[in-house]
Amino acid sequence: MEPKYFFTILFLTTFLSFQLSFSSSTPSAQQNKYSTFIKSSCNSTTYPSQCVKYLLPYASAVKTNPLSLVKVALHTTLRSANATLYTVTQLYKTKSITKWEAAVLKDCIEDIKDTMDELKSSIKEISSIPKSKDKHFAISNAQTWTSAAITDENSCLDGFSDRKVNQAIKQKIRNSIVNLARVSSNALYLINHLAV
Repeated sequence: MEPKYFFTILFLTTFLSFQLSFSSSTPSAQQNKYSTFIKSSCNSTTYPSQCVKYLLPYASAVKTNPLSLVKVALHTTLRSANATLYTVTQLYKTKSITKWEAAVLKDCIEDIKDTMDELKSSIKEISSIPKSKDKHFAISNAQTWTSAAITDENSCLDGFSDRKVNQAIKQKIRNSIVNLARVSSNALYLINHLAV
């Protein structure tokens, strides 16, 4: 694994573990309020059940703060992208794949790395909002970066539309990318509806 991705994973794991450490100390009524905020925020997303699944564990960290919700949504999307990168990289290292499959997988790895870079840029933009003089511009940039990430995820899937790719490989990649695309789509929805 490349060092920059290792440190990204390490940071995310530490950040999210720190955020989760507060959940056990939150009184039940407050926790219910925070959970309700996540559920109601996720209710109108494209994939509400996936939104709740990924974001509800962070209810105590998010509280009822829409900006915190967007940050957590982007961080969980980045974690999902990293898991997808791992899956595709493991398949790429398989000795039984054809040259064609190796080429498609290599392209997909690049697409996912681009996705991760774009998500990091989106996180940077969202994180700058509290101090930004032009909050709408920062949101617009985050929308652009997240949309670009979704485009790259779809580009990976497009490479597998050819029949020359083994069905088992195709299905594994499809499952991983579809999950990532849904989480990304939900994050974009939350960004699009962020009021500042």
